[in-house]
Formats: sequence, structure tokens, C-alpha cells
Amino acid sequence: MPTRKILSRNKKRKRLTNKKDKRKFTDKDYPYKNHSKDKARNDFLKFKKAAEKQVSSRSLLGIATVDYGTERARVKTKYRNKSLYERWNDPVAKKKMIKFAKRLKNQDLKKMGRKSSVTNVLLRAISLSWGTINTMRPAAALNIYKKYGATSVLDFTAGWGSRMVAAAALDINYIGIDANKNLSEGYNKIQKIIKPHTKSKIHMTFDKAENVDFSKLPKYDFVFTSPPYEYLEVYENMQNYENTGKIKQPYSSKLIKSREADGFYDDFIIPAIKNAYKYLPKGKYMCLNVPDLMYAKIKKKWKACDKKEKYYITVRIGSNVSKSSRNDSEYIYCWKKK
Repeated sequence: MPTRKILSRNKKRKRLTNKKDKRKFTDKDYPYKNHSKDKARNDFLKFKKAAEKQVSSRSLLGIATVDYGTERARVKTKYRNKSLYERWNDPVAKKKMIKFAKRLKNQDLKKMGRKSSVTNVLLRAISLSWGTINTMRPAAALNIYKKYGATSVLDFTAGWGSRMVAAAALDINYIGIDANKNLSEGYNKIQKIIKPHTKSKIHMTFDKAENVDFSKLPKYDFVFTSPPYEYLEVYENMQNYENTGKIKQPYSSKLIKSREADGFYDDFIIPAIKNAYKYLPKGKYMCLNVPDLMYAKIKKKWKACDKKEKYYITVRIGSNVSKSSRNDSEYIYCWKKK
């Protein structure tokens, strides 16, 4: 290869590296990942290509596409009574977190001999200090679609867009419902970049699932969703079904059992489940990704599942928690239409 071309490539890499490292600890704006349109599109194309063969459910392909559209809405989700965005704008919390991020940066330099970008260490510090608002991996959804032979998926709590991206990667139809109307813009961003590269027909409704007439939705032969874990995470426009004024959030999914939250089930989850199941063709499946404590309540208020699948949980960014001391998986519960 000519020396001129090598030098040109090196200069280009240097410019890209410098661009990534421009953020300073003193910058006031929230440290979004800020994936470009090109990166989001390329990520989807790689995901779609991988889907033609076999892709691990643990793969992170498709995540950049999801983040491109909905990350800004995701950081406004309340976890332990405050959103990441609110904590960022809290001077005391922010100062403490940035101090931790600087320590992480120094540790990287000492242990690995490399300079981590400010954005990288801030995201790790935020994850470890304040928690994370998770999104399902598109690859996990994709493999569930493949296993159950889905050609048209209903997702009545669509969330951040992972299951839509997975459907588009397989060229199967997707019907999404979500109560958070503020997600509309993000979903449109994702659809614009993937539309030229998929045969999927995507139908989105931004309304509470219990208000939607499921009989008027496009036909579907598989239901797959990951409903809110009661009030563990409180999304924008999320209703308090308990009519208790301010929503009280548990600090862990393990504490869900400490509160009954009957309104959440009786007015939202169970009606949505029954409606989705009603219009599902016989012999087809509805699958829900929920913690076991939620499944126990659904079982009590509706009926037991017919089978279950494992869903592996990813480790938080920068976490040093040992594998033996954390839950590395939960279940996806599935009901067969009789």
C-alpha cells in the first residue's frame, strides 16, 4: 500500500480520536453517547447481516441503533425516585459522580496504560453511582422471534425500540404500543434510517395499552413484550394506577413483593394481556419478559404459563460485582393460545 494512503488513514483516525476526546469534565450538557446517523445505520446493517446466520443473544448489535433514537428519553426515566438527567442537574450528586469518574480515568491509565475518553468514564461512573435504565438487547428479541417462527409481532409495551429493531432486522412486521408519547420522535428517527433496508411493516400507537382496541390492530402471530417492572422504573407519562398521589418506587426488583400494586395489574397489565391473547391465532404464543415476582402475580390474577425461556442479563458498565453475587438471568414466560 502506498505510504501516502497510510498517512492519510492515520490522519483520519487521529481526527476521529480527537473528536471523541473533546469532551471535558467541566462541560455542562449530559454525556449522551451521541451516536451519529451513519453509526446507527451501520450498526443496523451489521445486525441485519448477522441475523441471516446465527447471532448470540448476548450480542450488542442493534444497541447503537436503539440509542440513536431513544437514549435521550431513556435518561429521563425515574429510578429510585430520580432520573439520571435529574441527578446530572443536581450539583452535589454531579460533583461526587465526576470525582469518581476522574478516579476511574486515572485507574485506566495506571492499570491498562491507556487514556479513556471523558465520555466513557462519565458513562461508567453514572452507571455505577446512579444505576442504569436497561433496554432489552435486540439480539435476544431476534432469537425469540426466530424460535417461535414469528412473522408479525405485537409488542404492547414497546419501550426503547429494541424489539422493533429486531423485527426489522428479520424483515418481519412489527406492531408497537407505548404510553410514552415522548418516544414518538425517537422511533421516527430510528425508522427513517432503517426503512430503506428492511421489508418490515411497522405500525406504532402511542397510547396506554388498556385504551387500545386490539381488534383494529394489524394481524399478528406472536406477542412479545417486556412490561414495566411495576414502578421500579417510572417512565415519562406513566400513570400511577394505585391512585396514591406520588409514585413510590422500590429500590430493587427483589422488593417488588413488598407492595401489592393491585391497580397496576387490575387496570393495566392483566387487561392488556387478555386483549393481546384474545386476538392471537390458536397455537401461537404470547411471551412476557418479567421478574418472577411479577409472574407470580400474573399467574394468580390470570393463569400459569405453558413454558419459559431464559433471558441473560448483562453486567452494568464498569461493574466489578462478582458473577456469583448477582442474578445473571431471568425468565421469559410464554402462554400458548388454546
